[in-house]
Amino acid sequence: MSTTLKSSAAVAAIAASALVLSACGGSSPTQAPEQELQFGLSGDVPKLQPHLDQGASAMLLDSVLHRGLLGYDSKGEVVPALAEKYEQSDATTYKFTLRKGLTFHDGTPLTSAEVKTSFQALADPKAAAKIVAVTQGIQAIETPDAETVVIKLKAPNAAFLSYIADTTAAVLPPAAYQNAGESWVGAGPFKLASHDKGVSFVVEKFDGYYDAASVQLNKIDFPIYTDGQARTNALLAGDVDLIDFVPWEEFDRVKADQNITLDAQSGPFMYLNFNVTKGPFANAKVREAVALAVNRDNVVSAALSGNGSPIKGVPIPESSPFYNESLAKGWEQNIDKAKSLLAEAGYANGFSARMLSTSQYAFHRDTALSVQSDLAAVGIKLDLDLPDWATRVSKGNAGDYEIAVSGSAGVVNDPSFLSKFVQGPAEHTRSFGYDNANINALLAQGLSEADEAKRKAVYDDVSRTILTDVPFVSLAGRAQAFAYQKSVTGFSNLPGFLTFNSGYTLATTSIVSK
Repeated sequence: MSTTLKSSAAVAAIAASALVLSACGGSSPTQAPEQELQFGLSGDVPKLQPHLDQGASAMLLDSVLHRGLLGYDSKGEVVPALAEKYEQSDATTYKFTLRKGLTFHDGTPLTSAEVKTSFQALADPKAAAKIVAVTQGIQAIETPDAETVVIKLKAPNAAFLSYIADTTAAVLPPAAYQNAGESWVGAGPFKLASHDKGVSFVVEKFDGYYDAASVQLNKIDFPIYTDGQARTNALLAGDVDLIDFVPWEEFDRVKADQNITLDAQSGPFMYLNFNVTKGPFANAKVREAVALAVNRDNVVSAALSGNGSPIKGVPIPESSPFYNESLAKGWEQNIDKAKSLLAEAGYANGFSARMLSTSQYAFHRDTALSVQSDLAAVGIKLDLDLPDWATRVSKGNAGDYEIAVSGSAGVVNDPSFLSKFVQGPAEHTRSFGYDNANINALLAQGLSEADEAKRKAVYDDVSRTILTDVPFVSLAGRAQAFAYQKSVTGFSNLPGFLTFNSGYTLATTSIVSK
């Protein structure tokens, strides 16, 4: 067995129990000649719209098909991608020099004009891009020549480069924007060969990729296993080389296999969203009552098989210099106060509501069941809506719910990640219709402040406002794990919130044989 666990305090219990073992010696491995990887994927992609946040499976596919100006290396450090270099001339001006001869998979040239078009699309609120709160801070984009892009911001942004390194900041061909940003054609290391909906994706190496010489895999087949146990069985049987979303209840079985590496990472967390445009959850007191009624330890044990840690306040990781212990515990369970808040809001006798989750991922379903039980104790009766993942995403985007279970992570390992969950156009990872001018102003202030101590004070104010206005309810941090055969090298589960960008490392993955 080989287990790699890159943990933060959010899942310290997992780190304490994890074993890190290496394969025993022998002859040096050699590269397998075929270099064809079988990657068992946990779900299909609703639509390949790289700018959106559609879940981990979609981001994995996006990260092999597409590239942006910047990306991440195997350690989670920002590195050049389509841009061969970049420089910051002042607090708000960034100059990117593109690599020469860039093309998309269909042979279309990729120049500064395509970069500008993509960033303009990323800033359009109607497009609901994952990083729209950041791209709307762009004042101007200049393209003095085909290989130069100058981005000028309205105000300083301490995390700007990290945001545009995210998978969802991909540069797309112009034709994509005639189709709502949906594109199977990108500029990444692999190009789409086939897609059998609900069955598999197949991608092949793109010889026109700017760093094609370092890409070792010739082909990746992504068979889809929506059932977690079936996905794990396929790995243990040797039918696939690598899987995502290893179910927590399968951790021990995977660890016991000497030929498998379990690569787990903390960062993602479970939480609740609300439709705040109507009904009881439009009232902040009702939302706060929910936050105080939930037993987060039950979520960890019932939904995460103990592989996680309760989050009783704003989900800034304990390892962050911006962590504030008192604010991190602002939603400690308090049934009496929850009932009192409901009475103040006019719901002393409780009410009924519909909770959206999904049946496709057991931990989402089981989180819903745990919360359903907790809220019943304060008089809130929840009827569960458990569609497949694609339907859950579309319902979330449309606000077709009253309360919803969500699981996600910040875009960057910086407290500005909170913007993803509280501002921007309708999107399934945040509460429908929520908008708070005070939070928006504080988040803008936090991004523009360079002094860390002053930034911390700003994000403390953000946290205090979140605790009382309750745009979402944190539940529990969770371990996000990949598992792969010992023959797979070069793949890495990126640290913290960057775990959903781990597909970047498939460009450096190879298969070895003895």
